[in-house]
Amino acid sequence: MFMNNKSRAFKVLATLGCAAILALSGCKSTPNTTRVGPLVVGPSVQPALGSVKRTYSYNSDIYLDVVVPVFNPGLPLTERGEVDYDQVDEQGIWPQLRRAEAKRFAVQTKKALENIGTFGSVSVVPSPNASGDVFVLGSVDYSDSEIVKITATVIDSSGDIWGTKQFEHTVSKGFFRDELNKDKNPYEPVFTRIGDYVYDLLKKRSEAEKQNIKDTTEVRYAQVYSPESFNKYIETTLVKGRKPEPDHYEYKLTGLPSEDDRMMQRLMAIKAQDQMFVDRLQDQYLAFDEKTLEAYRNWQKETLPEVIAAKETESDRTKSALLGGVLAVGAVLLSKNSDSGLGEIGKYAAGIGAAYFIKDSLDKNAELKVHKETLDEAGGNLDMALSPSVIELDDNLVELSGTAGEQYEQWKAHLRKIYQLEYASETLP
Repeated sequence: MFMNNKSRAFKVLATLGCAAILALSGCKSTPNTTRVGPLVVGPSVQPALGSVKRTYSYNSDIYLDVVVPVFNPGLPLTERGEVDYDQVDEQGIWPQLRRAEAKRFAVQTKKALENIGTFGSVSVVPSPNASGDVFVLGSVDYSDSEIVKITATVIDSSGDIWGTKQFEHTVSKGFFRDELNKDKNPYEPVFTRIGDYVYDLLKKRSEAEKQNIKDTTEVRYAQVYSPESFNKYIETTLVKGRKPEPDHYEYKLTGLPSEDDRMMQRLMAIKAQDQMFVDRLQDQYLAFDEKTLEAYRNWQKETLPEVIAAKETESDRTKSALLGGVLAVGAVLLSKNSDSGLGEIGKYAAGIGAAYFIKDSLDKNAELKVHKETLDEAGGNLDMALSPSVIELDDNLVELSGTAGEQYEQWKAHLRKIYQLEYASETLP
């Protein structure tokens, strides 16, 4: 009789265990290969598979200048707006690496937009405090060498938000095994999609809308230097944003200065000097991108298998913990059986199973810590320092120092000083 109960106990445990394993493992199907597109043999004008790329057309004489500020690195913040280092640690974010990505991703977006060929200038700048027709504001939501998530908001100089969208790309586990991918950016598809998104939004704009954007850009620039002269041409309104759009300002033109307005002409000349510095900055950002390329690509290549292994370990740990929980439930159920012999055996067998699987789960969690340490160490060596600059302007040498943002602000302050001196000399009796 006792052996009969023992047999029943193990049958119950076996049933519970098998059910849990089947639920966790899922069904596996035989892999198959599907051809993309029709089969073509012999001479043909059809493009080879994999070589089809999107084409872009732009039937307009109005080319909008695009500004791509350095991306928001996406570091978690406290209520006071300071970096929440507890969350940084919990999420496994390496701040230096994420800030480097914020610059690199802005450069990659610039390249994607330039490749489309339907915009005017495309410039990376330190912050949105720059002059341009269209702004592409990016935020690094997630990046771990396997998965990258970026949110892009497109807004023009009138404050009209064209759209906001999150883009995600997953790098294949075998990406770096293919020698053909040696010089390729594994994240490139996400930037191509961002560029296509901006292009599609641009195509929806009429000629009148694009011209209004160009005019608004110029008047807003002039307004910064001489608000007393140009405030009358523009109306500013604070708009309450609807999620995911933030609160923002919109600028509506109420008129335009005459074409022969001397002050406007002079300010447009200063604006050209402003753009000259921005053009110089492009060399700095491209140099940063090139300088960090090898280190960043090695980080991606070395950490990709680590990230995937860590996620697989996390998945295994979760499955082990769940299976241990199922067996623990089995022990409780069997202990309540009226047959004392059966209950004792149930508690003993299921208890051992639960303890083993929970311990196994903890062991796997320890492996996760090793993976995290590897990722943290691999992401700690990327940063950028901008060298001092000396720029010649009107036979004078202007010395600039500090970060890219600091140098740009110094340059704009110098241009304002020049304008104020010229304006003062013209208004003297």
